[in-house]
Amino acid sequence: MATVGECSAQSPSNEVVQANAVPNEMARACKIAIAAAILEASMVSSSLLKRNPHLASFDMGCYMEEDPSPLETGGAKGRSYRGLASATVSGRTCQKWTAQHPWQEAAAMKPTTDKKTKVDGATEMMEWGNGLGNHNYCRNPDSSLGSPWCFTLDPNAAHKKELCSIPTCLAHPRDFKDEAKTLGHEIDATDCECADQLYGSTKSTKDSSVKLLQKVNTTKCSCNKGKGSRR
Repeated sequence: MATVGECSAQSPSNEVVQANAVPNEMARACKIAIAAAILEASMVSSSLLKRNPHLASFDMGCYMEEDPSPLETGGAKGRSYRGLASATVSGRTCQKWTAQHPWQEAAAMKPTTDKKTKVDGATEMMEWGNGLGNHNYCRNPDSSLGSPWCFTLDPNAAHKKELCSIPTCLAHPRDFKDEAKTLGHEIDATDCECADQLYGSTKSTKDSSVKLLQKVNTTKCSCNKGKGSRR
């Protein structure tokens, strides 16, 4: 079966398509590969949302494994998580932190507030509280587990306390605008229409195109603009 990368390598301009059309068999294989990739992405998204069907991905957010900055304390292991996920990995609904049934331990945990302290005119220090309140959202108030959890509504002691299905935050989130700007400077072949740099080799079916994060030569490519060049 073809891969999505191979299909991308087989996506030429309209002029090339007219001159050398992709065989029907390859076209069908590409469609299957792309459909499979879409299905896989959909399944990953569904696995995170199926237990919280009314929430968008930003409502569930993500949790920090460690404090991301010296200006933050007490937020590691998802203690700083303030999202709205309210079900565990097994699909069980979380108990309210203020409720005593079925587990009295939930109400016994008292809320502590998040505290911001001014360091100077433009800088603040954050000391994370435990995020508890009159709700049943996943939290890690005592840092007892490695990520947000909750007491469940299941009276079975085996399912008293469970982790929630929340993704880990990236330590260094990607800056797509900066990447696009950098890429625009590094891939500068549009002035002479060098297909090899932009789309990969025109002499091979292998995917040799430039990847988004791939370091490329910043010097301009040289194109033969003489006889036979496209104008």
